[in-house]
Amino acid sequence: MSPIAALAIAVALLVLNGLFVAAEFALLAARRTRLDQLAAEGDRRARAAANSLRELSLMLAGAQLGITICSLGLGAVAEPAMSDLIESLIDPIPLSEGSVRAIGFALGLAIVVFLHMVVGEMAPKSWTISDPERSALLLARPFRGFTVLFRPVIRLLNGLANLIVRLFGIPPQDERAMSRSSAELLLMLEASADRGMIEPAAHELLARALRLSGLVAGDAMTSRDEIVGIEADQPVDDAAVVACRSGRSRLVVYDDDLDNPQGLIHSKDLLLLEPSARATTTTRDLTRPILRTTADRPLDDLLVEMRNARQHLAVVVDDLGTRVIGLVTLEDVLEQLIGDFRDESDVPLPRARRD
Repeated sequence: MSPIAALAIAVALLVLNGLFVAAEFALLAARRTRLDQLAAEGDRRARAAANSLRELSLMLAGAQLGITICSLGLGAVAEPAMSDLIESLIDPIPLSEGSVRAIGFALGLAIVVFLHMVVGEMAPKSWTISDPERSALLLARPFRGFTVLFRPVIRLLNGLANLIVRLFGIPPQDERAMSRSSAELLLMLEASADRGMIEPAAHELLARALRLSGLVAGDAMTSRDEIVGIEADQPVDDAAVVACRSGRSRLVVYDDDLDNPQGLIHSKDLLLLEPSARATTTTRDLTRPILRTTADRPLDDLLVEMRNARQHLAVVVDDLGTRVIGLVTLEDVLEQLIGDFRDESDVPLPRARRD
C-alpha cells in the first residue's frame, strides 16, 4: 500500500473514531426531555436519538466497538505509514539504519497517538458536551445505521459484558435512569439559579415546593396553646364573640376539653343565622366535620386530603389519637410554600413614630 493511500485511510479512521466518541458522549449528555419534545414535533433525527436512549446499553456497546475498530486500524495502518514517511525525510542524514528506524518508529507512534487523543477523542468530546442535543441530532441516524449493521456482534459482546457485571451482583441497565429525587432536583435548581437561568423569586418558590415533599404536618402545625375553640352546646352569640376577639374565621368545637374535638364552626354560619333562631341554636347545631391527622403525616398528602375534603383545617393528634397537640390550617401549608404572609387575623405591627 502506498504511503498516500495509507495516510488517507488513517485520516478516515481518525474521523470515524471522533464520530463514535461524539455519539457516545451525546447519548450520555443529551436531555431526554428535549429529544422527546422534538420527536413529538415530528423531527425524525430526534426520534432516532430518543430510541437510542431507550437502548442505551446496546448503543454504548456499539460506540465502543466502533472506537476499538478505528483504534486498531490506526495502529495497523497509520503508525507504519507515518514511520515510513519520517524515515524517508531523515534518510539523507548520516545515521545508521537502526537509528533511522528507531527515530521513525518513535516519532510516528508519538504523532499517531497525539492525533488519536486530541483529534479522535478530546475534540469530539468537548464539542459534544458543549451542545449535546445538537450533536445527538446530527449523529443519531448514521450511528443507528452502524448499530443495525453490526447488531448481532454488538448484542453478543454486550451480553457477555452484562454477564460479567451480574457476577459482581450488579444488575445492568438498558436505559439511563431519568427520575430524580427532590434533593437532586434542588441541586439542579441551585445550579440553574447560580447561572442566572432562573429568577430569584421563581427559584425560591420552586425550592420551597420541592422541600414541601419532605415536610410533615408537625412542621407546619400551630401548637395546642394557640388553638381557639369553644365548647359544644354554647350559645352562638358566645361563639360570635370568640370569633370577633380572636380574628379566627373557624373555631374548634369540643366536648368538655380540647382532646374531644367534635368539629369546627365557621363564622360565616354565625352571620347567616336568622335572628329568630339565634336564641335556640347552639354551637353543636352549626358544627361541621373536621379532619384529624398525626404529626408525622406528609404535608403534601395532607394538602391533597384537605383539598379533596374541601377542608381548611385539620386537628393534629398524638400517636394514640387521644390528645390534640395542635392543628394545621391551609394557610400554614401555603406559608411553607410561599413564605409567611400577614392576613386580617394577625396582630398588626406597630406603626413607626413620626417626629
